[in-house]
Amino acid sequence: MATINRQQQQLNQLAQRIQQLSALSKQVNSNHTATINYKLRDRALFYPGLFINKNHDIHQYVAELEKSMTRLQHSFDTPSISSSNDTLSIEQVLLEKVAHQFRAINGVLQQCNFRRGEVKEEPKNYDVIAKKLLQKSHYLYQKLAQQIDYERRLQAMIDQQSDSVQLQQTKLRLQRCQTATVKVRQQLQRYEQKKDLN
Repeated sequence: MATINRQQQQLNQLAQRIQQLSALSKQVNSNHTATINYKLRDRALFYPGLFINKNHDIHQYVAELEKSMTRLQHSFDTPSISSSNDTLSIEQVLLEKVAHQFRAINGVLQQCNFRRGEVKEEPKNYDVIAKKLLQKSHYLYQKLAQQIDYERRLQAMIDQQSDSVQLQQTKLRLQRCQTATVKVRQQLQRYEQKKDLN
C-alpha cells in the first residue's frame, strides 16, 4: 500500500512538472526558433522512436508528452493483468518513455533565453524526481529483462538441440543464467524494500 501511495505521489509530482513545462513552452516565440531547431537535432535527447512527432514545433512535442502522461496515469489506474516478475510492465515502459520525453523537452526549453521574471525555476527540480523514479530501478529492470531474454533463448536452443554434448553445455549455461537472474531479482527486491523504507 505504501508503495502504491508513493507511486501515486511521484506520478502527481511528474504531472505537475509536465504542466509547468507546458506553461513554459507557451512563452516560446520567434526569438527562440534557432535554439529550438538546433536542440531538436540533438540525438542524445531526441533519439529515434522517442517521439512520433518529426517537425520543429516544440508545442507538438509537448502535446505528445502530455498524451504519454495521460496514458501513464491511466495505466497506473488500471494495472495490466499480466504483471509477472518476468517482464517489464506497461507502466514501467510508459514511465520510462515519459521521463525521457520530459528530459528531451526540458533540455530544449532550458536553452531558451527567456526574459527574467518569465521563467520559474521549477522544471529543474524534475531531475531529482526522474533520478529517484528511474535510476537504479531502471537499470535493474533492464538487466532483469535481459537475463530473462537470455534464459528464453537458451531454453529454445535446448529444445532444438539433438547432440547430447552440446545439449549438456547449453543446460549448464542455462543454469548459470538462471542463477544470475535470481541475483538480479534479489537486488531488485532489496532496492524496492529500501525505497519503501525511505
